[in-house]
Amino acid sequence: MDTFEDLVFFRGMSARYPIDRPSINTPRSDRRPKNSSESFHEAADAWFLRQFGIAYRSRALFVCSRKLTAQAYGASPDHVMRILPLTKYQYCWSPKVSDLLFAANRYAEFEPSVVDQYLDGAEYRQDGLADAHRAGHEVMLFCERFIAIPSALCESDASSNPTSIVLVTG
Repeated sequence: MDTFEDLVFFRGMSARYPIDRPSINTPRSDRRPKNSSESFHEAADAWFLRQFGIAYRSRALFVCSRKLTAQAYGASPDHVMRILPLTKYQYCWSPKVSDLLFAANRYAEFEPSVVDQYLDGAEYRQDGLADAHRAGHEVMLFCERFIAIPSALCESDASSNPTSIVLVTG
């Protein structure tokens, strides 16, 4: 079974996170949309809650396997972190949707039923983490605590295993 320990996922973080050491964090439980409309966010959150029992849009961390994609969401390239859940976790992703933000912009002012129809066809699932990693798609990670390791402290060891990672300490 593939896990976040075996596969490397990144997240672009705000400037309040240290870039010189790992940090242990608690995800927000009331995340508000930064780049999408409130109406889309609420409709999508309600859909995820009905389908999976978790309001993924407001309760999850958004991670991906592509460092460059994560950089677009961080305060700077140095604020890209490898994310590892420290507690029991659940995740959700779509093989058809690389980043739900693109749909959020397209369906920003539509009725919730239109958002529901879009999400119904997106094939969101809570398995296949290795498939999500290979696709480079957004993964919504729900956990109580996580460690954020600045990517500058991580060194890929591609010669032995392309998904392994080594923590470099001073």
